[in-house]
Amino acid sequence: MNMKIGNCLRSALQLGLTCCFALACTASTSAAQTASEKTPRADRPPRALIEMGNAAAYLFDAARDDRWDDATYQLQAIQTQLHDLPSSLAPADVWKSLRRRTRQLGVYVRRRDKVRTMETANATTRLAADLSRTFDVTVPIQVPLLAYLGRQLEVAVAGHDKARLRRAKSDLVQTWNTLRPQLEQRGKVDDVRRLTDIVVSLEGTQQLDEIERLARAELDDVERLRSTFR
Repeated sequence: MNMKIGNCLRSALQLGLTCCFALACTASTSAAQTASEKTPRADRPPRALIEMGNAAAYLFDAARDDRWDDATYQLQAIQTQLHDLPSSLAPADVWKSLRRRTRQLGVYVRRRDKVRTMETANATTRLAADLSRTFDVTVPIQVPLLAYLGRQLEVAVAGHDKARLRRAKSDLVQTWNTLRPQLEQRGKVDDVRRLTDIVVSLEGTQQLDEIERLARAELDDVERLRSTFR
């Protein structure tokens, strides 16, 4: 009889320990889930940063097409957005570069200096894209970089700058070769084929009017790519 009682007590004790262990695991899992839910994701880029990049791209187009009233309007937008950017957004040297580019744009737009305005506006788009990399963005950095390089080709054509043209072509090929596998993994066969054709054609021509046409086509295709990663 005493042996039966002892066995019952041992069973009860084991059952109690098992229940306690299960409750502890449940509590631990619940706590981990709660902590995970409370952990904030990386912020999206500030709206002022996105708008600055867009305004700089629009200013580039306006200068290229000699629409100087539109260029002045976009310059004012960039100046406003620079003022609205959070002070913690960038290191001091980047802030200095942004301010310098904005001042330069003011001078070049006022003078209607086409090539320097295009060059400086495009440099501003690059700064905005680089700053966006520190945030939770879904678009790979190669996409805005391809847009930047397409505009660099247009700057080179406008300034008849062969050295800039060679650099832009080389950088564009390298950037595209980095991005292409990501698109292939997503099954974006048509996008890969179109942009590959453009890149190969750019490599094979020295005709400025053809390079300008291909650069416009590249920019249009890159804009379509953005929706692929959203």
